[in-house]
Amino acid sequence: MNIFQIIFCFIKTRLMSEFQKDLEITALRSQLALFQQQIANNKITKPRYNNTFRWLWILLSKIFPTWKDALILVKPETVIGWHKKMFKLYWKHKSKGGRPKISHETIALIKRIHKENPLLSPEKIYERLIELAVTDAPVPNTIAKYIIESRNPATEPQKQSWKSFLGNHVSEIWSMDFAVVPTLTFKVLYVFFIISHERRKIEHFAVTEYPTSQWVAQQIRNATPFGKQPKYIIHDNSGEFRSILFQRFLSDMGITSKSITPRW
Repeated sequence: MNIFQIIFCFIKTRLMSEFQKDLEITALRSQLALFQQQIANNKITKPRYNNTFRWLWILLSKIFPTWKDALILVKPETVIGWHKKMFKLYWKHKSKGGRPKISHETIALIKRIHKENPLLSPEKIYERLIELAVTDAPVPNTIAKYIIESRNPATEPQKQSWKSFLGNHVSEIWSMDFAVVPTLTFKVLYVFFIISHERRKIEHFAVTEYPTSQWVAQQIRNATPFGKQPKYIIHDNSGEFRSILFQRFLSDMGITSKSITPRW
């Protein structure tokens, strides 16, 4: 099967009447059922799938609502796996070497700041690098890799304290985070959502290609149109949530920011 055969079949189908389509579907399904039975009885082997076949099913999985019901030869997980594999190959080729490397001077500066101020978090070290006009300052999550020896897991008393906080203020707590969704054209969409803890209710969600602190702040405004807002909001250490601009915005709204601890 190649792309020209698919296009020809599509045009031919469009020119057929509804009755002719029903007859052809019945004829094709009967042959497919026989083919499937022979595969199940090990009389014939499964066919090999070329890239055109894979691309067709990736496309169908995005535009055909009941595509899973139409699958015979492969499982839905296989089609999803094809999409993920092609997504990785696309971005591997596009990145051409990955992220820009951090200079040795910046790494040495990170370690020196941490040595002089061992209590500083990666977020604070990032802010210090920006103040020092470091042009290749890495994000806090990357900074944490270079000071990982001091990033101990939460102790049992800390865990108990955190659980007590969640239990005592469950009706006043919201959480927010991003989920990543790849598109058919291998772009990345960021799905932002806010959940209230008391009933696990989704208070708000939105989608964007370019998440920023300003965009997240606007989503908080959209989620609290009539003054209904949490006392505390929990989030991870993403740059959009930990930026000075966004933290000042939450403070002005009277919302206390609570970031989760590393490896919680």
